Amino acid sequence: MTKRGLAETPEQREKIASLFEQLERTNPVKKPLNSDKVNGVWSLRYTTSDSILGRNGSPRVGPILQKIDTENLCAENSEVVRYFNIIDVPRRVTAILTPQSDRLTNVQFDRFSVGPVGFKAPESFRGFLDVTYLDDELRLTRGDKGNIFVLTRFSDESLA
Repeated sequence: MTKRGLAETPEQREKIASLFEQLERTNPVKKPLNSDKVNGVWSLRYTTSDSILGRNGSPRVGPILQKIDTENLCAENSEVVRYFNIIDVPRRVTAILTPQSDRLTNVQFDRFSVGPVGFKAPESFRGFLDVTYLDDELRLTRGDKGNIFVLTRFSDESLA
């Protein structure tokens, strides 16, 4: 497998991009940010984002999760990072969502937490998410830096 994109070959990356675009054209939910289906906890299965993958840095262990709540216009990303190959530290960032359309929302990062330490995010930490495919179990999203994200609905059973 590709380890969420960390260990992909150029051929796999090209194939995934092609499949991603094919799925986007068949999106069953035309207004994803207006659908309750977008809400909940999602597990990252694949991304082209080097920073989220931790490429050339400390590895992520366990799931990388994103909680979306369009009713309260907020999101939370969480992960566990293994430092020095021995210490697992939970990290979390909360964000405020400002929808710009039925599928695109601005994201203003609000607060970062590393282990027990939390701090306010700088005003410049912002981006957007474009939800280009959504069904009951799968969400495809494009980010402001051109990255793609493949997420599946998370349940505790998916850890087993």
